[in-house]
Amino acid sequence: MPRVQQHRRRLPGNWFRTTSVQSHYRRSPALIPTIIAVALALILLLVIIF
Repeated sequence: MPRVQQHRRRLPGNWFRTTSVQSHYRRSPALIPTIIAVALALILLLVIIF
């Protein structure tokens, strides 16, 4: 995952207000759907077995 440097970010809905963003690792955009798919697959597997 790529590293994001510290920068200033405009707050949504505000033209003049900004907030400071610390450096962090950018989360993969496909992370949440992958977690949901794995959870559904485990539940389905349990239903089929029992």
